[in-house]
Amino acid sequence: MKTLISSDVSLLANLIQEGKVVIFPTETVYGIGASTRREGACLRVYEIKGRPKDNPLIAHFHSIESIEEVCVLGELGRKLLEKFSPGPLTLILPKKEKSLFPKELDTLAVRIPKNPVIREWIRQTGGPVSAPSANLSGRPSLTKLTDVVRYFEGKVDGILIEEEPSYGIESTVVSLVGEHPILLRPGSIESEELKTILPDLILPSPFESSPVLSVSHIPLSPGTKYKHYAPSAQVVIASSEEFIHSLEVGFDPKETAWIGFSLSGNEGKGKVLSERNDFLSKEGEGFREFDHFSLVSTNEEYASKLYAFFEACDLAKIQTIICEAPKLGRGWEGLRNRLEKASRRN
Repeated sequence: MKTLISSDVSLLANLIQEGKVVIFPTETVYGIGASTRREGACLRVYEIKGRPKDNPLIAHFHSIESIEEVCVLGELGRKLLEKFSPGPLTLILPKKEKSLFPKELDTLAVRIPKNPVIREWIRQTGGPVSAPSANLSGRPSLTKLTDVVRYFEGKVDGILIEEEPSYGIESTVVSLVGEHPILLRPGSIESEELKTILPDLILPSPFESSPVLSVSHIPLSPGTKYKHYAPSAQVVIASSEEFIHSLEVGFDPKETAWIGFSLSGNEGKGKVLSERNDFLSKEGEGFREFDHFSLVSTNEEYASKLYAFFEACDLAKIQTIICEAPKLGRGWEGLRNRLEKASRRN
């Protein structure tokens, strides 16, 4: 199969109208999408990814009005979208149009991407476009065009070239279909921000999977049932003290990678990294950020780098990735959730 790789919005919109599969970037991660109105095309997305059939897709819209045409938005839903969209917020809403994929659910996961070019593309497709993250099922989502092309050229009909994702982790997912709103998947939008509109929002335990809200064992949101976001390497979450200690002793620097805040600074941390870098240079490997070390300064920067770092580590055949625990504060919830899921082996 020949894959059309282009920045031409109209050409890539035509592919969706024809029932084809197209990869496109959002502000969170790349998505692999098909028309929500074409069941066969959506099922092909599952086949390409190797995705379990009961793991739902998020339908991407170009406007609040287009969501309201096919779903029951309600006052709370409208307030949330007006405050946080376009952006990394997904809502689970009751359907008006029952034929939209998946037909067996009475609800639809919906969101509006931040990039205006992507919204125009969705508008030209006739919308909505249903898309999970563009990755092989269970693996980290992709945030770099080069990785998307390496995995999917020849497997999808098109790849839309636009601004690469900047948030780096998937959207926050909130269900509005029950008696109380439920946070199904943490993301870049903090629960405290959501509570300004949803004071009775039900939260998952900080270190556990989000609650699996389902009908007939089919979850209503992606990212709540199956192993997700995991590289081939073993992911270890470490406190700052454990992280610094791991740099000093006990790990083969040719088979280990580190991402965290404590790779430079005072108290000898910079010296430790320098000595490790000297060792790698002597081994003929040299220092490049995505080979063995990734320094971050905020949770947001950490999230934006995480999946690309995982991918680079797997390409370098790294065996263990030591991840410094996120700092409490903004960006903690979503990042901790992704690290927890990546560290699980089943």
